[in-house]
Amino acid sequence: MKSLTKRFKDIKLRNKIMIIYIFIGTIPMFILGLFSYNQEWDSQINKERASVEDSLSQAVAQFDSQIMIYNNLSDYLVFNKPVSNVLTTSYESTYEMYEQYAFSVDSVLSSLQYFNPNIKQLTLYVNTIKVKHGTSVAPLGYLRKETGINPSTARGGIHWASDRLSNMIYMIRSMPLVEQNGARGVFYLNIDYADIFGLFNKISQDGYGIYVMDKSGNVIYSTSKFSQRQKDMFLPAKFVLKEKKKIDSNKHSNYIVVSQGTGVSGWTAYLYKTDSMTSLRTKYIIMFFFGIMVICLITWVVASKAFSRFVVKDITALRDNMLSVENGNLEIMVESDSKDEIGSLVRSFGNMLAEIKRLIHEVYESKLAQKKYEMTALQAQINPHFLYNSLSLINWKAIEAGQQDISKLTLALSTFYRTSLNRGSNILTIEKELENMKSYLEIQKFMHEDEFDVIMDIDDDILQYNTLNLMLQPLVENAIEHGVSLKEDGRGYIKIIGRKDESKGQIYLIVEDNGIGIEPELLESILEFKTRGYGVRNVNQRIKLYYGEEYSLRIESTVGEGTKCTVCIPMTKENKNEKN
Repeated sequence: MKSLTKRFKDIKLRNKIMIIYIFIGTIPMFILGLFSYNQEWDSQINKERASVEDSLSQAVAQFDSQIMIYNNLSDYLVFNKPVSNVLTTSYESTYEMYEQYAFSVDSVLSSLQYFNPNIKQLTLYVNTIKVKHGTSVAPLGYLRKETGINPSTARGGIHWASDRLSNMIYMIRSMPLVEQNGARGVFYLNIDYADIFGLFNKISQDGYGIYVMDKSGNVIYSTSKFSQRQKDMFLPAKFVLKEKKKIDSNKHSNYIVVSQGTGVSGWTAYLYKTDSMTSLRTKYIIMFFFGIMVICLITWVVASKAFSRFVVKDITALRDNMLSVENGNLEIMVESDSKDEIGSLVRSFGNMLAEIKRLIHEVYESKLAQKKYEMTALQAQINPHFLYNSLSLINWKAIEAGQQDISKLTLALSTFYRTSLNRGSNILTIEKELENMKSYLEIQKFMHEDEFDVIMDIDDDILQYNTLNLMLQPLVENAIEHGVSLKEDGRGYIKIIGRKDESKGQIYLIVEDNGIGIEPELLESILEFKTRGYGVRNVNQRIKLYYGEEYSLRIESTVGEGTKCTVCIPMTKENKNEKN
């Protein structure tokens, strides 16, 4: 068996298709003939079941549609604010109360009953009412007295109930707007039993019976249509449920029984029908079936050769294209004018190649160039000569006026922008970057009235190593604005640490604060946030783009204790400024 399987796998696809066609067209044909009767019987049963299910589904859909109309009608009333206000308002006289009821309540209920003639009773029961007003408004205690219904049943939404013995179907629900006004209200609707359930009598089938049961298994409606010849096929409700269990358990049954839930929670409609008419149809179909098999046998042999030729042609071309791509050739043209699945597969493969080439161009060329242009444009936004001259003039004016604080602040601002712009270069020494931070922190301390301390703890050995420009400033800015400036108790501090790890060949620049910290949910995604200007996300991306994916920004924080941002860069000879 294994030998035959292997030989079959090694046969060319065109020959496989022909063998499969011949196999399907001969051997299964005879086997199929032996079991055709049972198969066709099952087919007819399934068709009959589908027909019965469709009939029941249509009847239930019409029933649900009617129920939905009344549900919507009740929504309109229980959420009608003017009606609720009228029912819960205290009136100075009975005349004023009846006048308001007649104007606001009776008109609404009358119009609804006019457009819905199947409504037998529509009453609003409210505990603030003392005297019954016609059939539209009554005290809450009248609900049990007139209908026998406990008012507590109305809680929790819409409740439908039916009594087959009294031919009654009704719906009750609480009135939320009335309860919001400090009262208790119940909406009661009684509709025509024969009209709503009469929808099940319109099923265009002969020899069937229908039961509608509630969630407790009680029959709330039943009907049947059996001729005198079929009267023995009638089933009581309990036997219908037994036959349904047989069918669900794949056991033989002389009936077709289907069920479907209705729009009312807990109600289920059951339809049962005898299957005695199915066997007669099956005999005629089997005779027709054998005649078709003879024609199909001839057709299969002829079609197998033609089919294999057209199918294998496109698949072979696609295989050759895939081999070419596998060898690194992405410039091949893959096209097909066929509209079938194979043609769609060929075109999808061609679109995939085009998309791969586009993504390669975008990722490896466009994105890197875009980052470079963004940095160049950002640094070119300020005219450095004009800025330095202006700050120098401000400094001398401050000295002449004896304003030493202004002079000190101006010098710090001048130093900050000189190191930030760095003559248009993205690279500077760690010493210059720290000089930039000192100027920035001096300005920030002026702005925040010296409300925090600055601690510098830097190894002298790392000062001459190069780093990216403006890498620490966003971290310091975040530490001030979102950390120590929001601290409510104690004095804050910003600590800048510089260390090297010769064993790993790495330099660590750390910005630490004792501010309010960062929430864990925000901390997990802070490096993905898109912010304006130089944000922490910008710092992290610049490090990865320049030094590689193994170098990045790491943020650790504890709410109420502070935040620690660590920048890791390589410590290599190429990254060291030997000139200084």
